[in-house]
Amino acid sequence: MSSNYLDGIEDGYGLAQPLPAGLGELASSIVDAYLKRPEGLVYAQDANGNPCAMKGATPSMTFTITGALSPGNNVVATVSPAIVRPDMVGEVLVLDYSEPAIMEACTVMATAGNNQITLGNVQFAHGANATADVGRVISEDRNMPSKRSIARVAKWPIINVVSLLGRYAYGRRSDQVGGLYQEMNLLAAVQTFGGPPQWIPITVTQSSWSDSTGEIWVPAGMLLAYYSDVRIKYVAGYAQAPEPVVRATAQVANSISALGGVPGAVKMFSAGDKKIQTYLPTVLDADIKALLDPFKARLLY
Repeated sequence: MSSNYLDGIEDGYGLAQPLPAGLGELASSIVDAYLKRPEGLVYAQDANGNPCAMKGATPSMTFTITGALSPGNNVVATVSPAIVRPDMVGEVLVLDYSEPAIMEACTVMATAGNNQITLGNVQFAHGANATADVGRVISEDRNMPSKRSIARVAKWPIINVVSLLGRYAYGRRSDQVGGLYQEMNLLAAVQTFGGPPQWIPITVTQSSWSDSTGEIWVPAGMLLAYYSDVRIKYVAGYAQAPEPVVRATAQVANSISALGGVPGAVKMFSAGDKKIQTYLPTVLDADIKALLDPFKARLLY
């Protein structure tokens, strides 16, 4: 599902009324691409007002829960298709996204077999065949700085960290030589011979983060050792699109309309005695970029 920052916008931006079908989505997708935020800037809330999903995110997988779910903690659910994996622990499932009154985000706490999961907390009752979407929240894997417990995410402002996991990888060579790793202890043996490092769930309430800088403090794990990597699943953005983004999107839409519906890559357009010429391969001019730059993702991928 793509963003549409022009949805419901009528006056003050010079937009044609009614707006041509699909133009708002096209202009918004160009804006999101420039911002490096494919999930968009606007989040969705559950019935209790908790931010639980990004409106512009496209789910990577949708499960169907075969039986009804009742509210509670550690709720066991059977899902289809039967492709549940042990490493799904910590995954965030958004239940019944198409029904705002019962939509919510739940974290997978455990798995059993290939079709059974345990959800940490279910707020609302869900009927049989409820949908469970994977990929509706932002997910990032970050390397932790050496000997520090702070990571930084790319999207901001952070509104809600839904799930947090950490893992131990083999130490950096400089740390090993410096004597910071004891090569004969249990942790070193697991790191070296135990196969791929496992992701360990971290209690989100034990962490803290800065809305403005995107930094998140992660508590130490077993043996009070800092994690090597963290996996953060979170919601970031706004309840509604900021005015500069709406204005920039409107300018993009107007530029596309002026070019006859072609979103860029046009050098000359002529219709009768009207001629439009441009040397830019994009509808994003310097003024539009200046409006959008404060909202760009801060880390490169």
